[in-house]
Amino acid sequence: MSAVLIKRILARLPDREQDWSMNRSGHWRSRLTGTMLGQLQLATYAAVLLGFTGATSTGLLLSERSRLRVSEAELLAASASLADRLENQHGQGDQSETLIVQQLRDHSSVRTNLWLEQPNGQLITPRRAHRPIPADLLKAAVSANPLRKRGQSHLIVLQEREYLTLLDRRLPSGDLLWSSTEISGLGSAQGEFLAWMILIWGSSLSASLLLVSLLVKRITKPLQELSNRSAELTAEGLQNAALPVPKGPQELSQLTRTYNALTERLAQSWSQQRQFVSAVSHELQAPLTLVSGSLKRVIRKAPELEAQLVQRLHDAEEETIGMQQLLNDLLDLSRSDSGRLQVKQEPVDLHPLLDEVVRAQGTVLDRELSLELPADGITTTALGDEARLRQVLLNLIENAHKYSPPEQPIQLRLRSGLNTLMLEVEDRGIGIPLQDQAYVFDRFHRGANTTGQSGSGVGLSVVKLLLEAMGGSIKVKSEPGMGSCFRIQLRRAP
Repeated sequence: MSAVLIKRILARLPDREQDWSMNRSGHWRSRLTGTMLGQLQLATYAAVLLGFTGATSTGLLLSERSRLRVSEAELLAASASLADRLENQHGQGDQSETLIVQQLRDHSSVRTNLWLEQPNGQLITPRRAHRPIPADLLKAAVSANPLRKRGQSHLIVLQEREYLTLLDRRLPSGDLLWSSTEISGLGSAQGEFLAWMILIWGSSLSASLLLVSLLVKRITKPLQELSNRSAELTAEGLQNAALPVPKGPQELSQLTRTYNALTERLAQSWSQQRQFVSAVSHELQAPLTLVSGSLKRVIRKAPELEAQLVQRLHDAEEETIGMQQLLNDLLDLSRSDSGRLQVKQEPVDLHPLLDEVVRAQGTVLDRELSLELPADGITTTALGDEARLRQVLLNLIENAHKYSPPEQPIQLRLRSGLNTLMLEVEDRGIGIPLQDQAYVFDRFHRGANTTGQSGSGVGLSVVKLLLEAMGGSIKVKSEPGMGSCFRIQLRRAP
């Protein structure tokens, strides 16, 4: 059984290695072509590489062409000098082969050789020349120009040596004047030149690519900074979101100015929105208080009303209380944004506070609320604001009540830590989807599974705001369909 399992694992190893290789190649491909920096670097690298390669190739071609032209000019000069001498001898009637051979030898040199091809095909070469002409070279030169076109030069390679041959002219005697020169030495010099060119080209290319990388990063740095600042942008940071205008390309400067203008408009709009929410909340508080008080008096002084009508009055009273709580939450958010939120830092005994909240909310919500306290003798006094802590607990209990089935209880637990006290509010409701848990304390955020329930998405953000103002914190642990547990941590009073 274990052997079969090992074989299966070994059989899958190449696939994993291939997947890792594909993921790695995909990662590098994304880095090179998926960003503006990578695309700019690739484009510049390609342009630099193409430019250097083109320049080097052109230089080598011109060097080879220059080598052949210099050698051809040397052959033409030697042929012209010999042709003039032979034409003079022909005019004087002196055409002995011995004299012709002597002239061929005199006008040849260490690198250059001249010879004649007679009309009958016989070749006259300089005997005892500076360097004997290889017989294969004579045949190859004649074969390279079968039509005997004058002025044509040919490059011939024999035994790893390079020769340039030229048919210069036809003499008055009918002989064809040939010349050749070995250019292998020039080829060695060109090879050395090529090696130096490759070395210089590689060094210059490396330096250029390094310089390009630095310049591209420097040019795109404002874009990266703009991207990072945009990713970190929040409503609270709009006032300080402006970026300094870079002294660079006009496009970057204009983009930065546009971004600054946008954040300025957003900051102004956010400020106006906060002022509107604050003003509306203040304006609605008085009418709602009046409506709530009137409903209570009507219910208390009209016992003879029909049960159905009394129930409607109670429903209206509950909605009014919920609206008052929402307005209070909005006012707290507005005060926090403007720096006017006031929270006390004083000792608060959590035991009686929890007893009161559980007793009152159990009756109001008509739901079982259980409370678990630490063992006797353990201090339950924390630093905070008693009224604000009550508001936090009421928000959490109301939230648990809203998203839990009627028969499921809500559990409150108070635990003691080393220098902290922890409060837990746990329900067995619908829970919070995993993708929403990171945003559950954000303003106006609601989970994907709460579409059938009414709510504003403000309560939990206010809970976090008040607890942090008291020096505490809150976390959530939840599983969809199983419920949620909100854990509050407060500092223990000295």
